[in-house]
Amino acid sequence: MNKKLIATLVLSSVAASVFAVNAGASAEKNVMKDETGKVHTVAGKLGKVSGATAEERALNALDKVKGDYGFGKANGNFKYMNAHKDENGTTHTKLNQTINGIEVFGLQMIVHEANGDVEGVTGDFKALKADAATASISDAAAVKAAVAKTGFTGDLSRPSQAELMYFPQGDKAALAYKVNVNYIAEAPGNWTVFVSAVDGSILEAVNHVHSATGVGVRGDTKSINTTYKNGTYYMEDRTKYMYSQKGSTINTYTFNNGTSSQYYMTDADNTWNASTQRAAVDAHYYAGKVYDYYYNSLGRNSYDGNGHAIISGVRYSSRYNNAFWEGTQMVYGDGDGSTFIALSGAYDVVAHELTHAVTEYTSGLVYSYQSGALNESWSDAMASVMDSNDWLIGEDVYTPGISGDALRSMSNPAAEGQPAHMNQYVNTSSDNGGVHTNSGIPNKAFYNFATSIGSRSIAGKIWYTASRDYMTSSTNFSGARAATLSACAALYGSGSSYYTSLKNAWSAVGVY
Repeated sequence: MNKKLIATLVLSSVAASVFAVNAGASAEKNVMKDETGKVHTVAGKLGKVSGATAEERALNALDKVKGDYGFGKANGNFKYMNAHKDENGTTHTKLNQTINGIEVFGLQMIVHEANGDVEGVTGDFKALKADAATASISDAAAVKAAVAKTGFTGDLSRPSQAELMYFPQGDKAALAYKVNVNYIAEAPGNWTVFVSAVDGSILEAVNHVHSATGVGVRGDTKSINTTYKNGTYYMEDRTKYMYSQKGSTINTYTFNNGTSSQYYMTDADNTWNASTQRAAVDAHYYAGKVYDYYYNSLGRNSYDGNGHAIISGVRYSSRYNNAFWEGTQMVYGDGDGSTFIALSGAYDVVAHELTHAVTEYTSGLVYSYQSGALNESWSDAMASVMDSNDWLIGEDVYTPGISGDALRSMSNPAAEGQPAHMNQYVNTSSDNGGVHTNSGIPNKAFYNFATSIGSRSIAGKIWYTASRDYMTSSTNFSGARAATLSACAALYGSGSSYYTSLKNAWSAVGVY
């Protein structure tokens, strides 16, 4: 990814008072709003609900806050997604908003309850008017239109599927097919395309290939885990818990500077020191370190939480200045030697990109505007926890001929062209609404918090818990403040010094 210098646009913001309380700490009902006055969280003792299942209790709980969010009743407006019980016994039940029984994209609610005691509700509801109740075009036609929109004409990495849902457009809900289009041949793409189910027009198309940071081989020696099969060593790690649980491995392949086919990384004597192997050694080693961090520190078994195999492909294309999460695997270029060197060589590259995969399975933050900036920021934050030598992102790999620069700075976003406060927030439609620009604001909040408490690991645990339990796909900056405060309260208590430091960290960047 090429760093862009950004001219910031100074805006004024209206702060809404926000409070987060520990479960059961107060009987007061606290309604939290963002700077536009939109409700994103209702916290406090909201009363008891009955129900034999988490779904039944969650629907009953939503009826307690219907007036705050502006819906008539829960039944018929929401559909159960999943439920997760955290370490304290609180169940976090996620529900999608629906119209005519069909999911509305990007609008979810999370009910937080413990044995029927409702501790709060997080989410985003919009009163929308549907443009249709049934589709007028087929899913096959939608897939064809979506692929055509991307401009790609080769073989897809996997067949595209079309899922019918409503796509919010202002106060309207457009019946649409959500189509994922994935390819790595030629220029890579991991697209989400919304195709109108009424007339086949394209409503929105976003490429989720994430630009990344990284460095090539720096000559350091690493110990990696491989597998011996039929007289040959393969770059396949079977040492992790996910292998004993379900046979999942960490596998690293090479594109051999092509774009369509991947090949096994093999070696005859298990000494991986050839120049063509070095990028793979780094990718394999760092993927294992990221797995270990999430599993040992946060109890998460791979990026999906259920032991999914972790796949990396190195030496993608020629002089390719990028690394990205493709939707099922990591892909790394070698760099051009000037802007980047081989991108798999930096721990923070791998940590950043694999955290995008974690986010996909936790909050599912939509990759545009504030939720997209949070998606980028959460990857930077977790990368800074794992690669904790400094507060820079990509400094080891970016512009190898220039010392001291980086792609992003958590401690001083302005040094790399990012805003560090809401009064510098950049309103733009480029880069999916400035996701790599405005991420500097929550990045600075994370830095403020971690340095004030003297612990990146505690800050990272709170950020991860917030993403897992308190953030939805449409969470904005104000909602992220509330989510991290809720996570902090659940983990350490609302009366803790951590909680106070966290409030101050967000306030210092103008997020309330």
